[in-house]
Amino acid sequence: MPHNREEIFKCAQSVEAYLESEGIGLTMGGEPTFIVPNPETPEWNTAAMGPEKLGYARRMTAELIQEVYPQALAMQVFGKWYPGEPLPRWNFMTLHHTQTPIWPETERLLFDDVVGSNTEKTAEVVMKAVAKKLKVSASILAAYEGEGKSKQVAGWVLPLDYEDGEWVCASWPFSKKQPIKLFDGDSPVGLRLPLNDLPEDCCRKALTIEVRQGAIEIFIPPLDWIGFRALIDFLRGIVVELDIKDILFCGYAPTKTDDDLITLGLAADPGVLEVNVPPSDTWEGYDRILEQCASAAAKVGLQLTKFQLNGVIYGTGGGSHLAFGGRSKESNPFMLEPKRIASLLRYWQHHPALSYLFTGQHVGPGSQAPRVDEGPRHGLYELEVACEGLENMKDLVDGPLIDQFFKNLLTDSSGNTHRAELCFDKFHNLSAPNGCLGIVEFRAFETFPDPKTMSAIALFVRTILARLFKAPFKEELKRFGPDLHDRYFLPAFLWEDVQTICADLKEHGFDFDPEWLRPVLDFRCPTVGTLEVAGGSVDIRQAFESWPLMAEESQGAATVRVVDNSSDRLQLTLSDSSLLKKGKLLANGVEVPFEEVDGFMICGLRYKSASAYPALHPHVPIQSPLWFEWVDAESGKTTHAGRYFYWNPNATIYEGRPQTIEEAQHRREERSQSADDLIGSKPAAIKPKLAPEYRHTLDLRRQLVV
Repeated sequence: MPHNREEIFKCAQSVEAYLESEGIGLTMGGEPTFIVPNPETPEWNTAAMGPEKLGYARRMTAELIQEVYPQALAMQVFGKWYPGEPLPRWNFMTLHHTQTPIWPETERLLFDDVVGSNTEKTAEVVMKAVAKKLKVSASILAAYEGEGKSKQVAGWVLPLDYEDGEWVCASWPFSKKQPIKLFDGDSPVGLRLPLNDLPEDCCRKALTIEVRQGAIEIFIPPLDWIGFRALIDFLRGIVVELDIKDILFCGYAPTKTDDDLITLGLAADPGVLEVNVPPSDTWEGYDRILEQCASAAAKVGLQLTKFQLNGVIYGTGGGSHLAFGGRSKESNPFMLEPKRIASLLRYWQHHPALSYLFTGQHVGPGSQAPRVDEGPRHGLYELEVACEGLENMKDLVDGPLIDQFFKNLLTDSSGNTHRAELCFDKFHNLSAPNGCLGIVEFRAFETFPDPKTMSAIALFVRTILARLFKAPFKEELKRFGPDLHDRYFLPAFLWEDVQTICADLKEHGFDFDPEWLRPVLDFRCPTVGTLEVAGGSVDIRQAFESWPLMAEESQGAATVRVVDNSSDRLQLTLSDSSLLKKGKLLANGVEVPFEEVDGFMICGLRYKSASAYPALHPHVPIQSPLWFEWVDAESGKTTHAGRYFYWNPNATIYEGRPQTIEEAQHRREERSQSADDLIGSKPAAIKPKLAPEYRHTLDLRRQLVV
């Protein structure tokens, strides 16, 4: 269904008009993720870094600077360093000042992973020019790596800081006889300096210059915005004077920024290239930058979706989280009125569609964004106590107290604060370097093929927040019990919940049409097959599945958690309830227990789709293909039949991933086949074995099927 952009923009304008009228400055950002068309290597599946990803980041940055951020500076900074990874993860950053250009000489920057034109001598020439202009030539130090005959100069070091508008050059206790010996590694010189060897009161900041693979790498030390800008302007004059090209700035971005500075980062993340878009004051600003990023990514050969071997098309798998906050601590709408957080948590918990419909096919306790009621049994009750406590606070509620309210409740089952559906570890978390940004992160969101769909989802969330600001939601947290997974893993009930939310938005003055989200439903839960029967049909649609966490396993180092991904879930929908008077549907010989929902007969079907280890229930064989039979009530004979294959019906393996959307569609279509050989048979229908936890779902793994 085409997006009704004009109507969507009208809705957005009504949201922004309300926020402006109330003086609410609500910023929004996100983290769309991109991959290559054929993601076969580790860096496009599980690893954060690899041989190709940085080149893609540089080329995409070049497109963004050309089309979106003219005369911006590009630099490679370094972020989190995770256990088991040899280096901190890089972040290729664009810095754009809306008032004055930072780096007009775009052509001098290196925007690829090709070999540059510089030699080792270039680094020394540039550093000497810097020292000469600063009149501190004696402070230059050579940094060495290697031992004995293999010992060589890796780069040049100038201890440097910027204080009160003046450059300050320190003297480090190194010399030709006792040179700087770098730590081993292949990261820039600036990250391998032996800073612990310096006296305690000595400056630990240094400008370093080196040449690697023909690129002249200039490492910027930690500076605030004023010092950073002064150093970039200073270096710009030198490289123009010396006519230097193939420059790669790296090191540290400015610590205290200017209000007119816009930063956009392309970060190395497991399996994807993650875009940290700058916060926007309005939805239209977010919509614009999302479209610009998708366009730049497409130009360098990156995409928003991943083709699975069996033709299924998913998002990139790296998430596409949304983040909301404020321009400053003083203007942050959640800091100004912390009770809004309780309202948000209550509303989100009441609506499972917000937890499941917009994320990947794998949901539940073992997913990347579990709900609070999918954790420990006490979690929901304790969250209720926390919400009531926050709502009833009469004293000032500051950031640290908000952090204490929720940091131990909004986690996954292992206590990880980052892996939670609503994540507050960047709100006011003093234990993290970037933990005090005042950001509420919504993690149960994934990428979609069309950035317009992603943008419509972001507007949906922003509209919900506006509605909650207008009228706080105070209903007690809902005890879904088994219905949470039994009912809301099925698309029919999720879509019903979306319509309920939209009706609530309209009641509060925001006319968000649920049909704008129809592409989400069709992409996440597509029809995978149809069984035509006399007088109607059975629609077979993809549903959501929870993959249980397995026991901890030692891999020789850290403890790891794996999931059982051997099961799948479908939704079966009978077009007319009156058909059940004429016959019944069997799935692998078991009678399907339909239940009426909004005039349709609905049933979920859970089955073992593939082998896995470790996995639950080793006694259950693979139950694919599924075979469906429509049995006539009068004759007891099968009149219509079909088979659905989870995997390739013609062979055990596929020859690589689909190369085109058409090929992916062909693979999907061939997995649903007619079963004429079953027509005319008289099957003995097996009565389903049901359980209180599964009123809407037939679990074939429990059925006695030979």
